[in-house]
Amino acid sequence: AARLAVSFEDHLADALRPLRPLLPDPVSGQFRTIPYALLSSISKWTRTPEGAQALARHDPPLHAADYTMVALLAGTRTEPDRRFPDLPVPHAGSSADAYSTTRRDASDRRAVTAVLNALLSIAGAGLATWWAADRLAWKNEWKVLLALFVAIVVASSEAILYLIWDSRR
Repeated sequence: AARLAVSFEDHLADALRPLRPLLPDPVSGQFRTIPYALLSSISKWTRTPEGAQALARHDPPLHAADYTMVALLAGTRTEPDRRFPDLPVPHAGSSADAYSTTRRDASDRRAVTAVLNALLSIAGAGLATWWAADRLAWKNEWKVLLALFVAIVVASSEAILYLIWDSRR
């Protein structure tokens, strides 16, 4: 995490702009690039007594909750400069048929992953419901009914999500 960087989005710039005069010197001069470690140190600083006092003295007062890692990282991309491999591009001399086969294989892998994810979600929801009902000392018949009901609800939502995803492929 020490070498990770995140994209410097507009909302992040807006959130950090009022902090610039408040931050300690070693932190305030590093706004050209935004390493993850810098955002982490800003977030930690805002939760210290010194940081809380500085935020309260600002006009208008700033809230430490606006500088949690979740708030700072919302909408940013990790490692925006890194290029991840795209789908294979057909080279000169390769056939379009080989390219379409490669694309179809990648699409099939995504579909299998989506189905496995759905099955694990259904099983996980059913088992978690069974476990919770068991902790409440319910009778086995009610545990089974509740677990099946929850699994059916999750299966229905997963089926709808899969159909939406499949229609956009």
